[in-house]
Amino acid sequence: MVNTLAYFRLVRLPILALIALIQYCIRYFILEPMLQINGYELLMSDRQFFYLVLSTVLIAAGGYAINDYFDVKTDRVNKLKRVIVDRYIKRRVAMTLHIVLTSLGFALASYLSWKLGMWRMSSLFIFVIFSLWFYSTNLQHQILTGNIAIALMAGFVPLIVGLFEIPLQNAAHPELLKEYGYSIFNIPAYWVIGFSVILFLLTLIREVTKDVIDIRGDRMFGASTFPIRFGVKASKSLIIALYAVFGAALSWAYFSFLHVHLGMGTIFSIVVLLLILQLILIFRAKTKKHFSYSSDLNNVITVIMILSLYLIKVSIETYFS
Repeated sequence: MVNTLAYFRLVRLPILALIALIQYCIRYFILEPMLQINGYELLMSDRQFFYLVLSTVLIAAGGYAINDYFDVKTDRVNKLKRVIVDRYIKRRVAMTLHIVLTSLGFALASYLSWKLGMWRMSSLFIFVIFSLWFYSTNLQHQILTGNIAIALMAGFVPLIVGLFEIPLQNAAHPELLKEYGYSIFNIPAYWVIGFSVILFLLTLIREVTKDVIDIRGDRMFGASTFPIRFGVKASKSLIIALYAVFGAALSWAYFSFLHVHLGMGTIFSIVVLLLILQLILIFRAKTKKHFSYSSDLNNVITVIMILSLYLIKVSIETYFS
């Protein structure tokens, strides 16, 4: 039982479930209702979409395994009680797990890309796999580059859903491009891109916050993260600035597009209150525990943003249809 739980912790099972949830929400809460009100249907079958989600989850799981493989020493300092590799799982087993999970994920993604006549899409998965490896071996303890890399991978999670479905729609309806002079499927694409930006910003902030939390172990092993290079005060300023950018972007999106959707005013108000709480928390933060609270609150905001997609679906089906 302990070994099984260790494997689940190694691959971050709750985060993998969240990845799957995000992709299903994008498909059924954004793309499907926006297509249906215009008389169109999803072109990827449920089985094909499941393959896409599974391949994403497998590659992410492999990435977490290899990250812990290379991060054993710092983890023993930063989070000794949560160390998995060399404590419950041998290093060679973690490496083997990475190879198996990543290979299965890539094979499934390549098969799906070929089956849909989009074989070039497999190159995106090669890029993601290489990026996760390069992050674990080179980037994660460098100034902001590792943070940005992980944030980009987070933004890629919802984006890949649109990158498969939207081109299929454009290829199936070329007459619309001739008639209107532009693709009407750009509209749901913009929504997917917008949500990807939200995940990118929240993940980037959380990664910088985690660097502050892990500053002791990172410094001990020669890392050069933003908090180590510029100090905790500068890191707090950066985090506050990034939250301000997120709040400004969210406010623009709400007053430009989201305010007409049912229930979004309540969600917007809740998120704004949580952002204010975040700013106060970061401004007053002095200990590792304070920054951990901020990281947890960031996770709460992220989950709220994901679940709010359901309100957009309800709004589209009741107000815009």
